[in-house]
Amino acid sequence: MRVLVTGAHGFLGSHITERLVQDGDEVRALVSPWGELHNLRSVLESGSVEVVRADLAKPGDLSWALEGVDAVVHAAARVSDWGPWDAFYRTNVLGTQRLVDAAAKAGARRFVLVSSVAVHTYRGFRNADPRTLPRDNVSNPYAYSKILAENIVMTREDVEGVVVRPGLWPFGARDATFQRVERAVARGVMPLMKRGESVLNTTYATNFADGVALAVSSPAAAGRVYLFADEGMPSWRELFEELARLVGSAPPRLNVPRRPVRAIATGVEATWRALFPATEPPVTRYRAGLMAHDVHFSIEHAVRELGYRPRVTWREGLRLAVEALHAGKD
Repeated sequence: MRVLVTGAHGFLGSHITERLVQDGDEVRALVSPWGELHNLRSVLESGSVEVVRADLAKPGDLSWALEGVDAVVHAAARVSDWGPWDAFYRTNVLGTQRLVDAAAKAGARRFVLVSSVAVHTYRGFRNADPRTLPRDNVSNPYAYSKILAENIVMTREDVEGVVVRPGLWPFGARDATFQRVERAVARGVMPLMKRGESVLNTTYATNFADGVALAVSSPAAAGRVYLFADEGMPSWRELFEELARLVGSAPPRLNVPRRPVRAIATGVEATWRALFPATEPPVTRYRAGLMAHDVHFSIEHAVRELGYRPRVTWREGLRLAVEALHAGKD
């Protein structure tokens, strides 16, 4: 099968590309004009991937990129909890629309959209059904753009749309966010909220890539939504205590109250929007609220319908991610 992977040079996109190559698929990696290719080094050295470049945020014909393609994995997106709506709309909504149009025109039947659990408002839930929980986070520009992108893909009749979402914390090798978290834990400056008792889904990158590969190839996936995550229901405290053990530091002890932090974040956002509109604030309401509620989904649909089985536990994933990070530093 020939698969176009957008955002193939990114964190999750590179893992998806590697997994498809391992399956014997021919991968065409659509990379932004300014995108660096170091995340694809291993597959590029093997000659298994064709690289093409395009800016999905700009209007234009994409049919040339879809020629001969059987399926699309759309992992490219503007991902941030801060920024102007127009920027998210151009990339995540209009970019998805143009790509789906080109895929349908080229005869690429399967279209897999990598989305986000941010489409849901985090009000507190465990083992939630990712198909029935309301997609109601319309106040966050990124989240709302993903809701609209999902609607575009899932309402088309000329492609087989599939929506896939990682858990709240996707992590693994080549993950810049994980590097920042590891440093904060190692320095003893990682705070907890609600004593770190809220639970979540983690998603080790290779587990997610396994799920995406199933979404590309399985007939049962057409028209459905899946949450791909690791087994278990760890708390933030458990995650950071394990990470602290791996890096040889003391576990986090600082506990911050939820309401004052959210109030401070709201004020900071308002100040930054007025004074520094082009600069990301040091704290946002989204980040301040991540630990405030349980955010855990069931993976039962993926297990039952696709045969998804996460190969790596979250503890093992943390160990592998730390090893990869420090190997990169060396």
